[in-house]
Amino acid sequence: MKTAKVTVVVDSRYGTTLALAQAIVRGAQSEGADVRLRRVSIEAPEFSVDTGRADFIAAQQEYQNLTRASNDDLAWADGIIWGSPTRYGLMSTPLRAFIDEAAPLWRAGALIGKVGAVFTSTGGMHSGNEMTLMSLLLPFLQHGMVVCGVPHSESALIRTRKGGSPYGASAVTGFDGTLGVDENELQIAATLGARVARLAAQIEAEPASVDVAAAAAGWSPEL
Repeated sequence: MKTAKVTVVVDSRYGTTLALAQAIVRGAQSEGADVRLRRVSIEAPEFSVDTGRADFIAAQQEYQNLTRASNDDLAWADGIIWGSPTRYGLMSTPLRAFIDEAAPLWRAGALIGKVGAVFTSTGGMHSGNEMTLMSLLLPFLQHGMVVCGVPHSESALIRTRKGGSPYGASAVTGFDGTLGVDENELQIAATLGARVARLAAQIEAEPASVDVAAAAAGWSPEL
């Protein structure tokens, strides 16, 4: 069996989604995967955060030290796991902007057959975490990827009273962040990373040009 290559792409403000990403990395590495942890670009002004909070300042110092994600990181990987904070039940704008950058990979069919999984964080239990996870999964389906979740054989998924779902890893930290990320949430994230690594080691990608397929069907950009 091949050694899986996994890219984890994170958008984080106060450090919650970064903590989940780091747990995902540990889970993937526990299965022997070669893992890249990457960030997206965050542009000022930041309307959704308090940039004066100590936890924001500390988290951003760590976050900005990560390498910025690129299409090369996605093309390199057998498995891709991306996540962001929840914004009105949707993924964050910076992560969405990065996903839009992957359009050349879509045209080339470069991600077809690879494994994809997702993670998020919210302030409240009913603040849209599962809706965000579903929105994060949709681009993988457009790329022709194999979607991976967390099975209920992971006991932390039964025990959790905050974040974590079959659709992906998540954390619920309270609107002031005081709940933090608990052990169940971290365990679910690690399980997700390990599962992606195992599946990615077994599955062979199927790169195939979307443009070539469209041309064969008689489609052209001028039509």
